[in-house]
Amino acid sequence: MDTFINNVKTFFTNAGLNILLGIIVIIVGLLICKVVKIVLRRAFRRSKRDEAMSHFVISLTDIILKIIVLICALATMGINTASIITVLGTCGVAIGLALKDSLSNLASGVLIIYNRPFKKGDYIETPDVAGKVNTINLFNTVLLTSDNKEIVIPNGTLAGEHIINYSTTGTRRVELKFGISYDNDYKEAQKIILELCNAHKSVLKDPAPICRLTEHGASALILVTRVWTLTDDYWDVYFDLTEQVKDAFDAAGIGIPYPQMDVHIRDTVEKQ
Repeated sequence: MDTFINNVKTFFTNAGLNILLGIIVIIVGLLICKVVKIVLRRAFRRSKRDEAMSHFVISLTDIILKIIVLICALATMGINTASIITVLGTCGVAIGLALKDSLSNLASGVLIIYNRPFKKGDYIETPDVAGKVNTINLFNTVLLTSDNKEIVIPNGTLAGEHIINYSTTGTRRVELKFGISYDNDYKEAQKIILELCNAHKSVLKDPAPICRLTEHGASALILVTRVWTLTDDYWDVYFDLTEQVKDAFDAAGIGIPYPQMDVHIRDTVEKQ
């Protein structure tokens, strides 16, 4: 019995005490990790940040904290952690080089989700494509085009381009150009266009529609028309006014001329 007690004392006075302290560090560290996750989850819920962003930050923070807890526990047990940290650093560099493009897309995805230049449901346009934002992932963004095609854009590519967001303010300007013959009264054409614009249910009253003579073209007077509408009604207004103006011009006898060129032929008489 005395021998057993002496062995227990020796264990706790040497390596056993360090192991016990290491276990305590692990338990306390895991509790701290759990508390941090709860605090972060509540903070993201109050800030109403994107769910993908909150999940990513919470998971990443949890992994980093658990690695720190493990290293601290090993150090408390008397294990040399310098070599472990070196190995982890080397592995991190190797993985980073191998996944350079993916990590670039990941970082860009985090920035997009955090800064929110656009959100799900917005209609955006890049130099190469335009469409409604269907999904924002950490590595890519999915757009749905007007002809119902899904386009997957890497977030690294998207973050490096300029983006036009048509849904930010909820309204959008529709610009139309109509050409009329030089023989027609452009003021009468303006009146017809403005009456159609003011009568359209989807055209906003403020800002008010405008129609001005903007160009003396080669074969036509060009009238530019600008109206404002809700973003979702943009194409309806565009097509409706285009059709209605054509019908109204036909009824009023206002011609929409074809491109043409007048050629003048002169007779020359050779002087003797």
